[in-house]
Amino acid sequence: MNTKIFTLFCCINLLWSNGVVSVIAEAPKTSKIVFTSTRDGDAEIYIMNPDGTQQKNLTLNGARDGSPVWSPTGEHIAFHSDRHGIRDIYVMDADGKNVRKVLKDVAYREFPTWSPDGKKLAYHRALSEAIYIADIDERTAAHVVSSGRIAGFPAWSPDGSEIVFTYRFPHNIGRTALRIINVNTHEETTLFEVDEPATLIHAAWSPDGSKIAFLWSQKGVYVLDRDGSGLKKLVTGSSPAWSPLGNKMLYISDGIFTFDLGSRKSKQLTGDGNYDADWFDPAALSVQPDANLLTTTWGQLKQK
Repeated sequence: MNTKIFTLFCCINLLWSNGVVSVIAEAPKTSKIVFTSTRDGDAEIYIMNPDGTQQKNLTLNGARDGSPVWSPTGEHIAFHSDRHGIRDIYVMDADGKNVRKVLKDVAYREFPTWSPDGKKLAYHRALSEAIYIADIDERTAAHVVSSGRIAGFPAWSPDGSEIVFTYRFPHNIGRTALRIINVNTHEETTLFEVDEPATLIHAAWSPDGSKIAFLWSQKGVYVLDRDGSGLKKLVTGSSPAWSPLGNKMLYISDGIFTFDLGSRKSKQLTGDGNYDADWFDPAALSVQPDANLLTTTWGQLKQK
């Protein structure tokens, strides 16, 4: 046990000295769900336990904040906000402190998704209708799905190699597809496509990367395999998000619900006006230190 702690301490010092970590933030010690709520008259970001208890406002401002997502280690939360006049991407610590804008320039950015190493964020840039990737340390960005394409709602794969996104065909308003792009080669493949007045959005990878859940508008939350096979409906609702262990799904109906993939039973966590939920559980982290992450992960070691 002492050897493991010493190894973790050395890794943290190494990351600090190399300038990879600018601020050591603390991740929740127990499982938490972050979400957006309009209970205060505007859109604020809240945190709660997986059973819906101990709900707490993290943002406390007059702006419209939304689409919060946990960093891989749970120490930070990315979200979009119009607090400086136009919707853009921000990052804050897990307790709501140390809020900072990700990129220096001003642009309409939304729907952030973390890379698995916690060093980058992919997002949708409005007006250009493209998917970009921002380097958090360098505060620079480059497009991964070219401008001029009608692309949005990105989600980064657990292994970091791919991003799934919504593609709308510019000359056929009723035709929508889920596409996957290889981050390194920029090669694209179509995962699923419909030619009807519907929208395929809010795609979410399972923790092991084998499945993708998504909202098929007017129909509900569906899931299919990474190769596009095995399509099936899970529940009537929207905005799916997997639990870190992959055994449950968050979704939105008249509030935030969980759906147990084994029993196929739903449980309501909040009332209406709450949405954009994302789940973090320290028990799902690797026990071994990961040099690719912004900080060392403890995983279940800290439960012992």
